[in-house]
Amino acid sequence: MRKFLVIVMVLVLVLAGSASARPRIAVRAFEDRSEEGKAPAAAIMDMMVTELNKAGVFDLMERERLDYIADEIKLGQSGLMDPSTAPKVGKIKGVQYTMTGAITLYYYAEKGSGFALPVLGMATQAKTAYVVLDIRIIDNSTGEIVYTADQVGEAKQVAKGAIAAYKGFFIGSYNRTTGGLLATAARDSVMKHVAAIKAQEWEE
Repeated sequence: MRKFLVIVMVLVLVLAGSASARPRIAVRAFEDRSEEGKAPAAAIMDMMVTELNKAGVFDLMERERLDYIADEIKLGQSGLMDPSTAPKVGKIKGVQYTMTGAITLYYYAEKGSGFALPVLGMATQAKTAYVVLDIRIIDNSTGEIVYTADQVGEAKQVAKGAIAAYKGFFIGSYNRTTGGLLATAARDSVMKHVAAIKAQEWEE
């Protein structure tokens, strides 16, 4: 009976270990291909890495900052670092998948409308930000693109206030800056990608 229980426990541990195993992915530096060339590609890539890590679909492997790891290995080989804690050459894991990304739209617009009284009027102004993020995931063993999509992120804020009819001066307030709206739109696009990636089956 005891032997049977031990076998069952071993099988449970093996199955649990295999269930927790996840495919490895490397996220390459995103490119800014927007018309004005002002999109913070590196910041949006970091946002994607953070959200992918939270989603728990992949084990993320560092590739864009391998020079830092190389420096650590060189320091370990110099004799200045405790050999038992120094990183070892040839221990960097390979990855099954590679993600690339490009920001193709990074756009902000402001629109207003209203009506004028002899002195004052009422007006509405809206700020809208759009970010389009194009993502590809490549199977490193075959070179096949296994995920490709462009997701539109959007963020909007509307403010109402008084307007001086003779000067067109708007008296109102916004809670978000232009940069804040664009960041919100970028996160919206990233989260749409993450949701789509989670819904897909991935081979280990």
